[in-house]
Amino acid sequence: MNRRSFWPRSTLGRTVLLLAVLLLGTQGAVYVLFHQYVLNPAAERFAEFLWQTDHALIAAGAERSSAAGGLQWRPAHDLPGIPANKYFLRQSAGYLARMSPGAALRIGPSDTDATWLWIRGGRHEPWLGMRASPMNFGGQGFMFMRLGVIALCTLLGAWLIVRQINRPLARLAVEAQRIGRGDMPESLKPIGGPLEVRHLEQAITSMANDLHRLHEERTLLLTGISHELRTPLSRMLLTLHLQGHDLLAEKASMLVDVSEMDETIDKFLTLVRSGEQEKITQVEVREWVAEMAATAQERYGLEVQVVHSAGDAALPPLHCRPLALERVFRNLFDNIRRYGGGRLDMRIIRHPARTEICLRDYGPGVPARDIGPMNGGTLPRQSGHGSGIGLRICQRIMALHSGILRFANAETGGLIAHLSFPDKED
Repeated sequence: MNRRSFWPRSTLGRTVLLLAVLLLGTQGAVYVLFHQYVLNPAAERFAEFLWQTDHALIAAGAERSSAAGGLQWRPAHDLPGIPANKYFLRQSAGYLARMSPGAALRIGPSDTDATWLWIRGGRHEPWLGMRASPMNFGGQGFMFMRLGVIALCTLLGAWLIVRQINRPLARLAVEAQRIGRGDMPESLKPIGGPLEVRHLEQAITSMANDLHRLHEERTLLLTGISHELRTPLSRMLLTLHLQGHDLLAEKASMLVDVSEMDETIDKFLTLVRSGEQEKITQVEVREWVAEMAATAQERYGLEVQVVHSAGDAALPPLHCRPLALERVFRNLFDNIRRYGGGRLDMRIIRHPARTEICLRDYGPGVPARDIGPMNGGTLPRQSGHGSGIGLRICQRIMALHSGILRFANAETGGLIAHLSFPDKED
């Protein structure tokens, strides 16, 4: 059986409870210290003053004179008034009793304007009555009531302050629960709050993006393995079941299917890796374009023409992961070989704060309705020019370089791929 705990579960409740304990503790300490170091010494000095006043008046023979002004004398065996019942006067009476045997302090009777203090300096000495202004220290009840009001106001203010501070944390907890349920938003709304909460927001946002990416990769891998590999496998099974065909033709067909399956698996593995672990290096843009042009000619059999629109102007170095970035160009070269007519123009264009590399083919282009999904990397089915898994690989690697990959149909025919790389700030 679970034991019920009175410890609040929320940060707001715990903070308010701890503040309440701290406040009550400090108020209690103030109460004790005030009585110990303020009221008690004052009561002792007041008792000494009364005792010295009584002895001075008796030595002057005042007890034998008639009552005058605010003084009265009564015999030692009388008990005028009542014992002191207020803290200050009660403490004064205690100090007076310790100063001399039989010394005492009594109060009353009181009228509307004054209070009578009756003092006896010794057991056999007469009582001296003095009129004094009303001495109202509020009493214990007033003291505790005042402490209660202070505590209530302080706790109310603390609750409002802590609630304001913890509101961003509460919103962040709601977002974390959504992510835990699999409802992963594109990005978290700005939450604000203290510096620690903003750091936590950034960490949760990063984890949400990682979870979102892993979820997409899992879905893509399962979908790709179940659909992309099914077609060549079906062809291979069909070939094995058919009889009477040329074995050499069947072997060549099966080799094509196996090669297609191997390429598909390689693309999926490339998508998962994306080159994130590769070290970033600096490359010279013109040298990189020349190297990629040579690769396009030698490996893909393309007819390549390189145009330097930037002229002789100095270009900033390109900070990149070379192997990952080469995968982008290879994917584009492969699509140009398949769908772009085998001809490629490569152009370097310098813009303020960024460098752009354009790859243009001379194929039929793509339908206008597919340009938007291709630029977003969301086109679900293969329709040419890198709109399948290769396009996702390219978009992800470009995002890894803080770059942008955009497609557009050329006015005179063909497709243009714009690879834009921002300048790295020193």
